[in-house]
Amino acid sequence: MLRNHLFVVFLLVSIFSSAQENWMVKGYVKGLTAMQTIDDNGEMALENTIHNRFDINWFISDKFTFTAGLRNRIIIGNNVSLIPNYSDFISRDYGYLDLSVVWADETSWIGVSQLDRFMIDYTTGNLQITLGRQRINWGQTYVWNPNDLFNTYSYFDFDYEEKPGSDALRLQYYIGQSSKLELSTSLNSESEVTSVMLYRFNTKGYDIQFLGGVYTQSDYVVGGGFSGSIAGGGFSGEMTYFHPMDNDDGGKATATLHYDYTFKSSLNLQFETLYNGFGAENFSNGIGDILFQDLSPKNLFPTQLAFLGSGAYYVSPLFRVMLAAMYGPEGNFTYIGPTLTYSISNSMELAGIGQYFSTDEVDDPNGDPLVSSGTAIFVRFKWSF
Repeated sequence: MLRNHLFVVFLLVSIFSSAQENWMVKGYVKGLTAMQTIDDNGEMALENTIHNRFDINWFISDKFTFTAGLRNRIIIGNNVSLIPNYSDFISRDYGYLDLSVVWADETSWIGVSQLDRFMIDYTTGNLQITLGRQRINWGQTYVWNPNDLFNTYSYFDFDYEEKPGSDALRLQYYIGQSSKLELSTSLNSESEVTSVMLYRFNTKGYDIQFLGGVYTQSDYVVGGGFSGSIAGGGFSGEMTYFHPMDNDDGGKATATLHYDYTFKSSLNLQFETLYNGFGAENFSNGIGDILFQDLSPKNLFPTQLAFLGSGAYYVSPLFRVMLAAMYGPEGNFTYIGPTLTYSISNSMELAGIGQYFSTDEVDDPNGDPLVSSGTAIFVRFKWSF
């Protein structure tokens, strides 16, 4: 299969490129241990993940650059047997090309690899053309991004810093120092086309953007976003309106506002709110609506309203503490997430992460209660190279 050949080529290139001056290779190895209560009875699930990544840049010439990113994971624990089709869930690929491979699927462990970057970039003058698996980041806010029409991601997936990519053709034309016109077109796993044009410019200290186009051949979209500052803090927002192409019954909009402020003491506070026109009135599947949510720009969060507040503080130059909280009125969704991070060296980091979720109690169609709360504790060691 094509994807298997791509993985072999990637590994060979990784080995060869380390000795070449026009190549750059970087990455990391992480060990993540998770302890999770998976039901209201307090039953514990244990999971260990070895997570490795390679990022390669090949500077072919002054105009051409090839970029690839390979993500490898070995997951060991009772989640593998407790969660049906867990390997399919872990390896799901929303791109036109399925660049994920499950190379081990055993009773207690699975192994999966994924190419989430695989693109060629051409730049001449003010024009930049990028083709392949890439990340197109149009988001202006922190947690929820209505303008991010190509690469939706979950705030709770903290171990995936790079975030997913999409199979796309991206044309960017830079107008002066702070303005550009962009047209991006992608194909997803259902062969649906998303094609959107964006215009971004700067005025009076604010970056402003407007966008319009077609989303997955199902909706016309228009929207915009901004980022700047108020009272010494960062202020940003986004809005996207989706109008169904097959009827005139009216569309729905999703919007966010974000503010953050850093004090001289290094204390950083962030606040964000979401209005979700596609949100439900309750959590019909308990916390499963969050943990197994099928993310998209039209499905950023299960609820109609959501609020996030977080604070982070450097106790010392090497030790950082953070506490985040989230609330959704529909279903009384509550999330609390503390994080402790210690930098052992420039290339090594140790972190402890906690996650607590709860919703109103709901029953399945048979009247049996669904899981409405859960707690997880993660310990992660990361070595970057």
